[in-house]
Amino acid sequence: MPNARQGISDISHICLGHGFRHAVISPGSRSAPLTLAFVANPQFRCHSMPDERSAAYFAMGMAQQLQKPVVLVCTSGTAVANYMPALAEARYLKVPLLVLTADRPPEWIDQNDGQTLRQENIFVNVVKRSFQMPVETEKENDLWYFTRSLNEAIAHCSLGNPGPVHINVPLREPLYSPLPQPSLPARTIHGVQGQPNLSHHTWETLQTTWQTLSRKWVVCGFSSKKEEPLNQLLSQMARQYQLIVMAENLSNLQDAHFIHAPERFMASLDPLQMEEFRPELLITIGGAVLSKRLKKYLRQYRPAQHWHIDEHDLFIDTYQSLSHNIRVSPHAFFQHMAPLAGSHPSWCQMLLNQDRLAAERHAEYLNQAEFSDLTAYQEIFRQMPQGVILHLANSTPVRYAQLFETSKHTAYFSNRGTSGIDGCVSTAAGAAAVTAELNLLLLGDLAFIYDSNGFWNPHLPNNLRVIVMDNGGGNIFKLIETGPEADKIRPFIETPHQVSIQHLCAAFGLEYYPATSQEELRRILPDFFKPNSRPVVLHIRTSGDVSAQVFKQYYQFISNNNEYEKKLDNTEGIQ
Repeated sequence: MPNARQGISDISHICLGHGFRHAVISPGSRSAPLTLAFVANPQFRCHSMPDERSAAYFAMGMAQQLQKPVVLVCTSGTAVANYMPALAEARYLKVPLLVLTADRPPEWIDQNDGQTLRQENIFVNVVKRSFQMPVETEKENDLWYFTRSLNEAIAHCSLGNPGPVHINVPLREPLYSPLPQPSLPARTIHGVQGQPNLSHHTWETLQTTWQTLSRKWVVCGFSSKKEEPLNQLLSQMARQYQLIVMAENLSNLQDAHFIHAPERFMASLDPLQMEEFRPELLITIGGAVLSKRLKKYLRQYRPAQHWHIDEHDLFIDTYQSLSHNIRVSPHAFFQHMAPLAGSHPSWCQMLLNQDRLAAERHAEYLNQAEFSDLTAYQEIFRQMPQGVILHLANSTPVRYAQLFETSKHTAYFSNRGTSGIDGCVSTAAGAAAVTAELNLLLLGDLAFIYDSNGFWNPHLPNNLRVIVMDNGGGNIFKLIETGPEADKIRPFIETPHQVSIQHLCAAFGLEYYPATSQEELRRILPDFFKPNSRPVVLHIRTSGDVSAQVFKQYYQFISNNNEYEKKLDNTEGIQ
């Protein structure tokens, strides 16, 4: 007959059988049996993080880099609720997390017992699946159910669109008694998934339509990994002027013939060009795009057809013109379309010339702009070493970064699933913990303060670099269009603070560098990027008012297209 805790003893070994190697554990008493099970397994690397919200984002950063699930373990009660923000982000970023929450046994729920709330299905709206485990496994059928459910949870976590899965584990006292020996070899049930494909007739129909629609845009959304075969295929088609590829840096696709700054590009168009550049066929791949101007344009100047290419997601109609969901991989789709005719070289060249003009005006403006957030980012990207894993916090940093060219030597990440600022430090720290490359996080002062518990980590990696753009708090609301009503609530949306970032760095044992001018920043950056025995923070102070003014004038400068016709006469391709 099995032991009442046999299922608990077997968890880590079943996870090992599926390739898991990391567990992020937060302290607690009710979760002690779960913690003992992972700590006792020498093949698991266990990371201790006291703050559950930070722990969940930390695990997400790890899983995103590893492209494998990471285990999360916490105690019962409100500790569980603190996982919610990161699990919501992980769901929309398609990051696999296996979440194990300890719980009181069912007889003590709603009975005024400590650290108790209704945990079953607590994450039902943000996780892929939820599982409730039996309290004990001393009966054969209970152990079978426990083991089968764990394997099923892991399959849902990893297959199809990856994402978070929740397993709630009720535990009775005593909590600190020795666990039984694990059942070895552990019983693992593996899910196997193939690549979807289309019928020969369906491919022929799509190819026929492809050839009749000559003005084609491919809009590449967020992707957490570099897909070199897809990149090469799109590069070949763009260089042959078969289509226009819009690829923000978060798509992790790069080529000289791609339009990498669509927000800048769209700002440069006049009304005549907007009509002239309208695509007949819009093809979308990947996740969300950041550019508000691009989304607004495609919703107003709708294409004749919009095809979304994805193996799993259905009815992603961001631009309100969806005509086809094509359930194949983007690489397979473009392999079928690459040999076909139906291109419009002169039209493609016009768009690329316009993008080149926008890039020239970008450089011209920055050369004369005063010290601000925008010019600071220019200096950072200019000096940033090759091979960096770059994490862009939400609000202004991710928006500023979209105005600069994408580097093929950089991997780009941002929490754009739900686009919050609340876990950017923890996510970057988790990524740094499982990678050898330098991890650079760009964030604002509020995001730094908000997630400073991400530094509350006994094994904080020394390959982490953090640049804090301190413009006085909440500067995003000076950049976006708000209207006069915003003045009535400005004290509630702009958030100046008295927190000393230098003292906060000292509290967490971080190396600290300050910069208050372009010259100082230029001088400090080489030392900042050098190897160090601990994480390093660069604190850049700018004027919020000046930064907002420079940002708004930037778009006014970009949109001044008096030279467009003259530039367009130059029909040389981009080499």
